Amino acid sequence: MKINSIIVVGGGSSGWMTASALSKYFGDQLSISVVESARVPTVGVGESTIIPFNKFLELVGLKDTDWMKHCNATYKTSIRFTDFSEKGKVFEYPFGEYLNDKTITEWAMIAAKYNLDADSFCKFHNDIYFLAHHNRLTKNLDNELRFNFNKDTAYHFDASEFGKFLKKHICDRAGVTHYIDDIVATQKDDDGYIQELIGDSGARYKADLYIDCTGFKSALLEKEMHSEFLSYKPWLSNDRAIATRIPYTNKKQQLDSVTNCTALNNGWVWNIPLWSRIGTGYVYSSDFVDDETAEKEFKDHLGLDEIEINKINIRHGIRKKGWVKNVVGVGLSYGFIEPLESTGLVSTHAMIVKIVELLDRTNRNVTNLDIDGYNYSAQSELNGFRDFVGYHYKLSRRTDTPYWKYQTEEKDWWAIDDSMFQKSSIVSANLKFDNFYAMMHENHSLAHKWPTDLAGMNYILAGMGHRPFGKYLLKWLTDSDSTLNTTIDGIYQAYSKDILHLEEYVKTLPTTYEFMKKYIYT
Repeated sequence: MKINSIIVVGGGSSGWMTASALSKYFGDQLSISVVESARVPTVGVGESTIIPFNKFLELVGLKDTDWMKHCNATYKTSIRFTDFSEKGKVFEYPFGEYLNDKTITEWAMIAAKYNLDADSFCKFHNDIYFLAHHNRLTKNLDNELRFNFNKDTAYHFDASEFGKFLKKHICDRAGVTHYIDDIVATQKDDDGYIQELIGDSGARYKADLYIDCTGFKSALLEKEMHSEFLSYKPWLSNDRAIATRIPYTNKKQQLDSVTNCTALNNGWVWNIPLWSRIGTGYVYSSDFVDDETAEKEFKDHLGLDEIEINKINIRHGIRKKGWVKNVVGVGLSYGFIEPLESTGLVSTHAMIVKIVELLDRTNRNVTNLDIDGYNYSAQSELNGFRDFVGYHYKLSRRTDTPYWKYQTEEKDWWAIDDSMFQKSSIVSANLKFDNFYAMMHENHSLAHKWPTDLAGMNYILAGMGHRPFGKYLLKWLTDSDSTLNTTIDGIYQAYSKDILHLEEYVKTLPTTYEFMKKYIYT
């Protein structure tokens, strides 16, 4: 299938992100059109990103100063979890990589001996923790921190405004054709490929490839191409959300560089500080609370009663195949996890990058083998995010409400899927961490590098209170090595000295508000 023309069905952030990436990368090699309904509202929950979003910005050639001020955008250095592990406890999940000169072995030992808090893992391994904790930002031109501003920051922004910006500043300038119409029918050939789309206006739209950006209804991929919907319900419980926008009461203090996630009785609340207002919402499970009670719980949390609420029914899961014949789904039309860990836009920008890479390496001549590879890759990526998000509930210590008791004690992942892939995925998130002493038994060298393939999962495990070993196993190690206690004390002293230095230095840096004011909102 040679692809010379593409029609994107649906606008919003996913539609215009798709069109802008294709037009920017392929230029006049492709004829690109967007058919957008005037009657479909945007969902508006995808206002927070993670580091992979930077790959999309690089793809479309956008610098921060180009777009941020048009989209109410702010910088983000961490995700903060409040009351997730236990009520009253907070931990950070900072961006960036582990420090190369420090091992998890070393942290595990001082954490056990000195009974360090949940954030000690971040403090030990990642300087960005201190920026997030003290609400500071820097371009780090003096290299005082292990922090790369361009690679280690993500964004909060208004997704609707971002879509409008891409349309105006990229798609319109690249000659992308824009139609306002509702697709009411399709015409297919004998092999099931879509030949043309039929609009409510009577117009007919023809292309080689159709990209479905119609949101949860998945008008082409699911309804026309019959790609089966695979629910994430067994792994993820939250199927409702209520969202609102609230003004700042003290912008200089409240404008933070983190997305704060606060666990409530039946789910969790997000807090996303944009430049001119705060976006917030409650994600919860209808299996444990009705909408009216959830709304009251949300308003009580905010301390506000008169707010405008936007209600969203979450359909989390993916279509079995993201690409069927000459239709491919992007964004909600392909899949959705839930907003935790800022995964709302993951199925959009991740799939866009995959499509661009596939068309590029095949010179836009796509075979069934290419499509099979795309489908495998897309499903694996979203299933991985599904598991990652699910661990945030499974690893909690909370049992104080029926919702949390179900998450931590009653939900049986092993019964959901007994495949070796699923079992290994679960085991890798726990046994590799909690059975750390097994590796120490094989090799006592503190130069030993513990595998980092768990990446961000280690922050979640440590934040939830999980430890590679406790005082009992530490004693077993030190009893077998008489010099180990002295070494551990030395590591702790160096760790304490580093913390004092970083705490004092970071406090001299601009606040997030001051930084944004200087570099973006001048």
